[in-house]
Amino acid sequence: MRRFVHHMLMTRLCFFLLAAGAFAAPVEFRPHVIEANIPGGYALLVVDLNKDGKPDVIGLTSRITELAWYENPSWERHVLVGQMTGLVNLAAHDVNGDGIPELAVESAFSMVAAKSEGLVWLLEPQGDPRGRWKPRQIDALTTSHHLAWADIDGDGNKELINAPLIGPKALPPRYEDRVPLVYYRSADWKRRLVDDQLTGVLHRVRVVQWLPGRREQLLTAGFDGIVLHEAEGKGDKIRWKNTLLAKGHQEEPPRAGSSDVRLGRLNKRRFLASVEPWHGHQVVVYTEDAARLWERKVIFDQLVEGHEVCVGDFNGDGRDDIVAGDRGKGKVASAHIFFAQDDAGARWDHQVLDHLGMSASGCAIADLNNDRRLDIVLIGGATANLKWYENVSGR
Repeated sequence: MRRFVHHMLMTRLCFFLLAAGAFAAPVEFRPHVIEANIPGGYALLVVDLNKDGKPDVIGLTSRITELAWYENPSWERHVLVGQMTGLVNLAAHDVNGDGIPELAVESAFSMVAAKSEGLVWLLEPQGDPRGRWKPRQIDALTTSHHLAWADIDGDGNKELINAPLIGPKALPPRYEDRVPLVYYRSADWKRRLVDDQLTGVLHRVRVVQWLPGRREQLLTAGFDGIVLHEAEGKGDKIRWKNTLLAKGHQEEPPRAGSSDVRLGRLNKRRFLASVEPWHGHQVVVYTEDAARLWERKVIFDQLVEGHEVCVGDFNGDGRDDIVAGDRGKGKVASAHIFFAQDDAGARWDHQVLDHLGMSASGCAIADLNNDRRLDIVLIGGATANLKWYENVSGR
């Protein structure tokens, strides 16, 4: 009885301190293996593919020619499509409104532009989503590398965004060329331009709600830094406003700019989380100053090969936390979580997740077991695995 009373008092104290903003509550995660053998695991996607209300997981690697999804909660593996070489990225959206999303997929990718056909496909289910899906080629654009769906004009229909990695004439190590950022409408799948002034490596494009209203905006991360892309007008009169928010890490290419970016919130204040430079060693937070300029703060600089970053409020304090993967090999394979200790983003606590067990290349945040707690999903390159980390805090 005494233990129970003590536990209740401590729980109430923690909630009181949390509400007062005294500290960010610790979070405990329980690891679960979805796939133990996915060599060179690169990208993942969390989406409900069979309309049962449970988010499923797709794991992608360029080292095998099959693309498969894992059904929640048994994690049974189902092959979507086979015989696709150079798989590199995918994104989901229910184009036809039947409740099962179509999948945009990129294949035939290479870091050498002359060898990278950059095929863009739409995969459509043929009845049972557990069976094979039908691929339809949309485009072939050199080094097509990252995909996203966004409603750029606020009409309720999402457009497909395609971010190639480098320009067609780019050569290592500086990759000097312009790289196009483009989009497609599902009515005709015609390639349309977002921005043709980006240079070097364009590594990630992220969809954000930057401004009030129904339109969605884009953030890109690459050698140029972090750029905001806003569509103005509608239909054939769309115009793009492209604004550099931050230059990222300042060093000669290829150690330049940003590898990934996410928009998060510290209660009422927004921030940007980034891994810098490209495939770099830093976890960076940007917050707005009084002049609405973005101030850069390095909160961690011990990554060996950072790749992606994710944000989500794991402890319910109103502040988004940051997950950054280190896909370095051997003793550095791990993922890191950072918890904001104030609404200004000035102090962050650090927690290591799955030391040596996850060489995290791709990450996603989702409630996988519908318990109203955000969980983490990671795919490992050197560790060749796919895991989800159950948020068990407060149990």
